[in-house]
Parts: sequence; C-alpha cells; structure tokens
Amino acid sequence: MADSSKKVLEKKGQGEYEFTAYGEFLSYFHAHIDIFKRLLKSKKMDPTRVEEVAKQIKSYMTGNIKKTDQFFEHLPQFATILGVSKEEVSSYLNSNFIEVLTKVQEKLKTQELEKLTNAPAPSFSSITEEIVERLQVTHPKDYVFAQKGILMVLENPITGEIIEPQGLMAASAKAALAMPQGTDSEKEPVSLTEALAVANAPPTPVTKKQSLIPEKDKSILQEITETFSDILTGEKLEIKIGPEVTEPSLADTSSNTNSTKVNEEYEIEDLEFDDSDSGQSNSNTSNGAEEHDDFSDDLGIEYEEEEPPPPPKQIDLNLVRLGNFSVKEFMDLVQTITTYQTKGDQVGYQNWLRSISEFDKAVVSLRTQVLKEQKNEAVDWKALFQMMSSKSELKPEVLQGIVKKIKNFQIVKLTLDRMIQEFKKGSPEFMQMVKMAWPHIQKSFYEVPNYQQVQTLLRGILSRVNDESHKKDFSKIFTMALNFIQSKYQV
Repeated sequence: MADSSKKVLEKKGQGEYEFTAYGEFLSYFHAHIDIFKRLLKSKKMDPTRVEEVAKQIKSYMTGNIKKTDQFFEHLPQFATILGVSKEEVSSYLNSNFIEVLTKVQEKLKTQELEKLTNAPAPSFSSITEEIVERLQVTHPKDYVFAQKGILMVLENPITGEIIEPQGLMAASAKAALAMPQGTDSEKEPVSLTEALAVANAPPTPVTKKQSLIPEKDKSILQEITETFSDILTGEKLEIKIGPEVTEPSLADTSSNTNSTKVNEEYEIEDLEFDDSDSGQSNSNTSNGAEEHDDFSDDLGIEYEEEEPPPPPKQIDLNLVRLGNFSVKEFMDLVQTITTYQTKGDQVGYQNWLRSISEFDKAVVSLRTQVLKEQKNEAVDWKALFQMMSSKSELKPEVLQGIVKKIKNFQIVKLTLDRMIQEFKKGSPEFMQMVKMAWPHIQKSFYEVPNYQQVQTLLRGILSRVNDESHKKDFSKIFTMALNFIQSKYQV
C-alpha cells in the first residue's frame, strides 16, 4: 500500500479534493524547475545544457529543501547553479511564479485524479491498517495508552490530560460504569472519567448494629478446632511463604507486560520529499534540442538520474534549525509567553516549557537576556553561551546566531507595534480598513530581510485600497516602517 504521507490529494468534507502538504510541496518543486528552465532558455542556452542545469537544480532541491517555505531561502544557491545574479532570479520568480504554479497545480491535480479513478482497490495487511487508512485517524502526539480501572484512555504523561473514548465505545463504557440510581445519585456522570472514579471508589463500609448484650469472644484455639477439625492430624506443619520457585513471579510478568507495551509504540515519520515521487523524463534525453511547452516535461513527469546522488554530509541540525528560524516563529513564541503571563498560569507555562524543543527553550531563555541588555543591564554572553552549551546539544555558535536573530526580530516586532500606534491616529473608516488588512500586513513584514518580497506584498495590499487619501496614509506608514527596519536590522 502507498505511503499515506506521500498523498498528493485528499478528499475534504464536501467531497472535493485538495492538495495535501506534500502535494503543495510537489507543485512548488516542479514550478521552480519549470521557471528556472524558462530563464535559461530566455538566455538562448543550448537545450542540452538547460537539461543538465535543471537536473543539478532538481538534485540540490531534493537534498536540501523539505518544506514549501524553504524555497525562497535558497535563492543564492539557485543563482549560483544557474549562473545568474540573485536579483535576476528573484525578479524572474516574482514575475512568473503565480502563473506557472497555477498551471502546474492544474496539471498535477488532473493527473492525480486520473490515478485515483483508475487505481486498483487497496490491499491492507491488517484490519488496523485499513481503519487508520480509511478513517485517517492518527495517534495524538505525546499521548500514551493508560489503563484507568476497566477503562482504556489516552493520557498525556506531562500534563495529565486524558482523552476519553468516543462514539459507541463511550456509550458502552458509560453503560458499564453507570452510577446506581438512588437518593445519593440521581444524575448520569458528566464524563467517563467521573463515572470511572465512582466505579472504582471503595465500597461504603457497612456499620454493624451494636447489641446491648455483649457477645462473648471465642478463643483462637476453639476457632481452629471448629474450622479444621477434619484435617488436624497432630503432625508438624510446614509453612511455606510465597510462590514455588518454578512459578514465574508477579514482578517478571509485569515487566514483560511493560516491555510489550513499549515495543508496541510506534513513530510517525516526518514529511520529507521522496526522490521517486518527482518522476523521470524520458522525452528530455531523446529530443533535447526540441522546444517543449513549459512544464509538460517536468510534470508527470520524470527525471532520470544518471548516477545516484552522493550520501548527505553530516551537518549540525541545530544550525539548520537556526537558518530556518523565522520572524513568524519568534512572534508565535512571544505571543504564547505573553498569554501565560497575562493569565498568571505558572503551572501551564512550566508544562509548555517542558514540551518544546531544546532550540525553542534556548530562544525563550536568550530573549530574556536580550531584554535585560536593552534595559542597560550587563550580560556576560560568553559565559552564558558556555554554560548553556554544556547543558545541551547547542553549540556556542548556534546560541550566538539565536541572539542575533532575536535582536533583529525584536526590531520587526517593535516596528509592528509602532505601526499600530500610527494607524490609530487615522479616522474610524481608516481603522476599519487597517483591521481587515492587519493579518496581511503582518505576513508581509514576516518576509524581512527579503525587502523586495515585503514591498511586493505591500503593493498588493495598496492595490486594494480605493480611497486615495487612505492609500497615501498606508504608503507613508509602510515606508517609514521599512526604512526603520533597514537601518537597524543586522544581516
């Protein structure tokens, strides 16, 4: 059965098919290849050489790009392989990307729908596999199965949160755990957990009525004689405590059970680009000198590798994470911290800290030190980097890079906050437009330091403003914000 993580389309609730995350990535992949080939052809490059460069680009993207938002981060490398300037590549992409991407996605969607229509009935190795595939149900992250009395639930061992059974299982469990009808309990339990607590509660002790006439206690010898009169022989008794040596102990049984539970756990692989899904192109090699229409030889569509790519080099994943750490991720972290501070939820904050990665923890910690430094408090960065590096897998150069990004991202955050204050000076009609446009304005400034992309997105926002006075106000504030960021941002 095909890997579900490599599905290009998935059916939504209304019966329509939409691209999965992998399908979206695949369309971006082919769109970039097609645009780069167009660029090379526009320079009258030999068709055979165009195909060779396209293969180099494809091999580079396969080994280095795993997410859709990473394509723009590799423009310098694309420019080097193509033999043109970064500015020219960026300009050509901005001018042609939407048009080419639309065509690629239409072609890809048509192709995948034909595959789904003509695909044979899937075969499954087990009923569990079929349930997961057809219902698209996955195991929640960080949750484990836990036995609560007679009820099996999903529990997060970090937060203690419990996910109860749903549907028919919930109805059956509630019926089994139903609270007894009587004066003490007239209502059905609100949840299975509550019902379980009632079901597992110790029985109410029955108080024995006291008699006014005290009963005479029997002696222990009399009780033994009455109870064991048939088997008492007068021989010496041998008393053995515990199970026989040959029997497996309870501890061994429980340890085996625990090891079985550990072995039954599984991992869900992360989304990554599979070289086999991009395909090969037999028509390219057989007729290299012939001009083809756009992406017809890139989609469907197969690239033929003359030799296997070299094994990937050992790289520091934290350095890669640092390179991908974006303004939006920083803003989301700050928003989460602010939410906990506003609520005064110290317990929730600590649980959240324990759940995030070492990299994100370092961002939170180093941001605190950056804010101290901005208040003119002394910070010994060298000693701090050495201490944090000794307690984690983050090298000092990674920590230094995090601090640099935090300082730059703080400038973007400060700029957005100042923009809000400037917007508030406008008329009520202007503020209403700001509220509608604000998510798009934020998204535009998240592209810093790609200022050309920021300007392109801001121009798109301005094109939707009809009132000339409002458009002038927007343009003035946008210009002031960009000039401020460019004067402070350290590349």
